[in-house]
Amino acid sequence: MPIYEYRCSDCQQKFETLVRNSSETVECKFCNSSNIKKLISAHAITSGSPETACGTAPCSPAPACGSGGCCPGLN
Repeated sequence: MPIYEYRCSDCQQKFETLVRNSSETVECKFCNSSNIKKLISAHAITSGSPETACGTAPCSPAPACGSGGCCPGLN
């Protein structure tokens, strides 16, 4: 169940929400508008490789990276 980031086109507020399934309707947490746009979050942009979560040694295969000290600067 991913958390997505959105911006409301009506009130211009940014917010995050948990989306349980792709058919779920998301509304602005501030004004209840459904006129929202999904943003590209920092989590979606990475320089990692399929072999490791962060793409550099000494990282272990995903998902170990980010969960406890193998990638300096990412924890």
